[in-house]
Amino acid sequence: MSETPLLVWTVHLARRRPRRAAAVVTVILVGAFAAALGFQSIPLGFLAALLLVASVSDFLLPITYKLGNEGISARGLWHRRHLSWEQVRRVVQDDLGVKLSPLSRPSRLEAYRGIYVWFSLGDADQVMATIAYYTSAEAAGAGDRPPVQLITRAP
Repeated sequence: MSETPLLVWTVHLARRRPRRAAAVVTVILVGAFAAALGFQSIPLGFLAALLLVASVSDFLLPITYKLGNEGISARGLWHRRHLSWEQVRRVVQDDLGVKLSPLSRPSRLEAYRGIYVWFSLGDADQVMATIAYYTSAEAAGAGDRPPVQLITRAP
């Protein structure tokens, strides 16, 4: 996004759950050790560790969200995702965050499309109000954009 974002926040899930983070790091180390031992190759052990860290990077490493006029973006160490407001077709909120999806109906592809936005502590109402505004017909103007479904799931 080239414009100045309205909201910017960073979420570090491993800091919220230190016990789970310790368990994840333990599994990574055991997996890397098992790979190094099994293949009798230290470089393959390091490769296994790197692949395991990459697979859980959203949990271990901080994610920065930027929400602005052009859409929402999520940025981690190894990934950047952006979804413009015109692409959003469905918004599904739960107690931990909100999924912004470009799909109008639930689908098996939904896990690979859109952005899941984790709430920071105490900012859920502000984030949801901003998302509700930008996905409303008022913000869309007189375009041919279909209405966005807003769904709230109980915990």
